[in-house]
Amino acid sequence: MPLSELILVVMGLLSVAMIAAAICKNIPIPYTVFLVILGIILGSIARQYHEFEVLLEFQLTPDLVLFLFLPALIFESAINMDARLLMKDIVPVLVLAIPAMLISAGIIGVGLWMSVDFNIFHALLFGALISATDPVAVIALFKELGAPQRLTILVEGESLFNDATAIVFFNIILGLAISEQFGVSDAGHAMVEFFRVFVGGLLVGSIIGIVLSELLYRIRAGVSSYMIMSIVLAYSGFAIAEHIFHVSGVMAVVAAAIALGIFGVSRIPQNERESVDETWDVIALICNSLLFLLVGISLDLTKLYSHMDSIFIAISLVLIARAAGVYSMVPLTTKLCKLPHVSMGERHIMWWGGLKGGLAIAIVLSIPVDMPGRESILYITLGVVLFSLLVNASTIRPLMKKLGFDKFTNEETAELKHGLIQSQQYAEDILDSFHSADLISRSTLQLIQKKTHQVFNLDEGVSNSDVEKRHVYITALRIEMQELKHLYDIGFLQYYTYLNIKNALLRDRESLSIGSENEDEQEEKPNPFVRLETALIKQLREHDWAAGIMARYQYLRFSQSLQRDIAGILICEKVLQQLKSIEDFDENVKQEVINKYKHHSERRKQRLEKVAADFPEFYLRFETRLFAKVALVAAEYFIEEAEHDGEIGSKVFTNIERRIHAAIDELQPISDPAPKLKPHELIGMVPLLNGLSNDLLERLSKHAKAMTFLAGDLVIGEGEKGDSLYIITHGLVSVYKNGQENEPIAEFRDGDFFGEMALLEAQVRTANVKALKPTTLLRLTRKDVLSMAENDPELKQRLEQISSARKST
Repeated sequence: MPLSELILVVMGLLSVAMIAAAICKNIPIPYTVFLVILGIILGSIARQYHEFEVLLEFQLTPDLVLFLFLPALIFESAINMDARLLMKDIVPVLVLAIPAMLISAGIIGVGLWMSVDFNIFHALLFGALISATDPVAVIALFKELGAPQRLTILVEGESLFNDATAIVFFNIILGLAISEQFGVSDAGHAMVEFFRVFVGGLLVGSIIGIVLSELLYRIRAGVSSYMIMSIVLAYSGFAIAEHIFHVSGVMAVVAAAIALGIFGVSRIPQNERESVDETWDVIALICNSLLFLLVGISLDLTKLYSHMDSIFIAISLVLIARAAGVYSMVPLTTKLCKLPHVSMGERHIMWWGGLKGGLAIAIVLSIPVDMPGRESILYITLGVVLFSLLVNASTIRPLMKKLGFDKFTNEETAELKHGLIQSQQYAEDILDSFHSADLISRSTLQLIQKKTHQVFNLDEGVSNSDVEKRHVYITALRIEMQELKHLYDIGFLQYYTYLNIKNALLRDRESLSIGSENEDEQEEKPNPFVRLETALIKQLREHDWAAGIMARYQYLRFSQSLQRDIAGILICEKVLQQLKSIEDFDENVKQEVINKYKHHSERRKQRLEKVAADFPEFYLRFETRLFAKVALVAAEYFIEEAEHDGEIGSKVFTNIERRIHAAIDELQPISDPAPKLKPHELIGMVPLLNGLSNDLLERLSKHAKAMTFLAGDLVIGEGEKGDSLYIITHGLVSVYKNGQENEPIAEFRDGDFFGEMALLEAQVRTANVKALKPTTLLRLTRKDVLSMAENDPELKQRLEQISSARKST
């Protein structure tokens, strides 16, 4: 087909699709289903009239679907998915995507082999390709009817992962079908190959996504770069995985999109993120529109009718197999893994909403043309896909309504009530402004107000005080999230501090509660990143080679702790300010929430005052640099918006931006919290080293490393090997035995020390030492002391004397 004709056909199909989208707003048929119907009509016209034959030349091919449509559709779904919610339900998602999908493929394959005159390998081939789900129409309905977010995650997450499973399993079965040989060794090889391709795709995509995210962040890329590079990532990630590493391209795209969403797109301002999302919405709309139109055009109803018996059998088997996977594996998984319950209604939707789409057609078209039975598999696949789109997709809406997914929960009713009140108030303010300007008369104003009152009237009342209280909490948490994003956008928070606070707010949102009890629960059950951080500190804290790394990392944690407290105060103040201005909340409930936020704010202020008193010089340097940098970054954020809106020219913008960057570079760095005594004076207080010359103590102090531990950090652990002396320059630590944290042996303060005998020989620590508040210590290792003793007679003699004294006792 000439390029000019190809362009005209594509533009014509897109025009048809956009007209169909407008029509679908007024008819109860899902958009994708309507496109398939239109495609069937266009295909029939093209087969009957010579003038439209050009449509038949533009057919679906495996490469067209796998390398053009699939990467874009997979990437769009994955980048918009809430990665945190996906990880919470990753077990049932993977169970549905792998074992349940394999069970489904087996049931369909064996059933087709027993019911129709099919080769067992060909039957399994069909079972593998038809088990992939395509829930585009269902997800659109979920958004429209307000289905539970968890149900959306389960259905969409399963689709993302089982696409890869289906492709990998299909390729394995295709190889067996061509060779027509299968043995025990082949089964083992197939399992190894399956996991290599699946996990390999995840690793390749994750690495590419994280590297690209960091690169875009480091070069301070604009929103245009994020848009373009996200497209590059989707298509190049698929191609690199498939052709270079020979692993799953689908899994690579899923992992790359999630990585870019977490480490890349979330770092840019909200309005720029919305631009990226809108770009991918358009790309997905184009791909879906062309894909489902081409599915319809590809269907030859005459040939389809000749395979009708086999198609009906296949449809029955597909529904039975889907039911077997959903109704058995999901409850079993949630029970064994102690996950939240998936209701029977949600399982009904997961079963009936397991639609088949373009991927199944793409896979079946990739079967070699000369393979026996290809045409039968092709038209059975087309028949099942057509049934899925015309029947399943069209009836999912009434099924969801029948199961009550369109009904408001108590919380949603409360949210609706307050939303209507606020909307009515806004409408009345607008009308009052018109009346004040003498644009409408009093009688007209009253007539319009009567109509608007009917629009915003809610018959259902919300009398449950607990529901009202949860709604106020949710509103407060929403304000917190908005202010948190603003603080990150203006440069107040570092990225990982922002993520840490955001995850805490999301946990609060899920539990619909705030308060000190919730914070205690979070400390008792730290998230995986906190557990990883704790494990790393444990492994590194007693190693001399890691002393410098630990010192810098602990200083970073100390700074982030201060940032969290300052950000917490600013967020609380924002919540208090906005809650006081909302008049339609119950006053008692609102005051209760306000009091809790005041308590949070005061507690954080007390922590900051304590740090300022303990480390006055450090805190002064910290707040000076932090707020100066925030002011400059906020100014840059403002000037970028002004340039984007055309308020200033590019020449002026470049000049101001250069000035701001130069000022940021000139800001003085912050040093670690400084000790009140000089290091050599502190070392001289240790009995083991007391009485040594000032010159020797000064040289020893140069080898000592300053380290800061936050409240709750374990400095040394009972039973661990250690070779270092610790001297507290400022802070407070508790000494206790395992299991007796509430019964400390001792508490050490400024100038106290512990671990001195480790300077003589490697010691096994006999107790735990935990920081009770931010604590700065000097760490001196046995290796450094012995190295100095080789060239210093005074120190060597002191060590020999103490060693001899210990041996004689």
